[in-house]
Amino acid sequence: MRRTVSYALKWAVVITALGGVLLGFFTARADGYSHWSKRTLYFTTQSNIWIGVTMLFLALQPFIPLGEKDLKRLYFLKYIFTASIVMTGAVFCFLLAPFAGDYPAWTPFSFCVHLFSPLLSIADFFADETPIDFKKNAFLWTALPPVLYFAFASVLSLLGVDFGRGEPYPYFFVYLRSPAGLFGFSSQFPFFMGSLYWYALLSLVLLTIGKLLLWGKTRCQRALSTAKA
Repeated sequence: MRRTVSYALKWAVVITALGGVLLGFFTARADGYSHWSKRTLYFTTQSNIWIGVTMLFLALQPFIPLGEKDLKRLYFLKYIFTASIVMTGAVFCFLLAPFAGDYPAWTPFSFCVHLFSPLLSIADFFADETPIDFKKNAFLWTALPPVLYFAFASVLSLLGVDFGRGEPYPYFFVYLRSPAGLFGFSSQFPFFMGSLYWYALLSLVLLTIGKLLLWGKTRCQRALSTAKA
């Protein structure tokens, strides 16, 4: 039963993540973007593509059998990208959407990529009976995708690249040329804190998410082993 549920959840993530990204391309103009391709510059789109493609490979695994090592690597990627998509949803729901102002935060696209995709990914992470045997410090790897993205976005921002809405940054907390800069503080909303502090805070949140996922998965595996014994 759990295997069937997990299989269905994987396809649900594929639909909400990859389908949501595709929907975002079609609605980009209506949402105020100069071109649909600009949405690929955002962590939201990238993290949904990562988890969507990973889930697609896992959903097709009964038809395309993988070796034990390849399967273990795929599940490790699933763990890392689950943390990333949870971070995507948390940042949007608690940091971006409440201060969106006149910008339409909760669109069909947003529900798919910021709410449904993260929640379904969490559900599958714990419903999947496939045992994982990661090292205790494996949660540190969850910080890699956002760190790489912050570096990518910062470089584009410094080069003055337009992220599609007339602004040289995707999120206010990665704008190195904001009134607060990298290390400072400002009274100008929303740039009240330097990007370095945002990096530190969000990295701490992400590592906490990664640790909790690993801890919860380990507890679930122990409970299942005890129940089967």
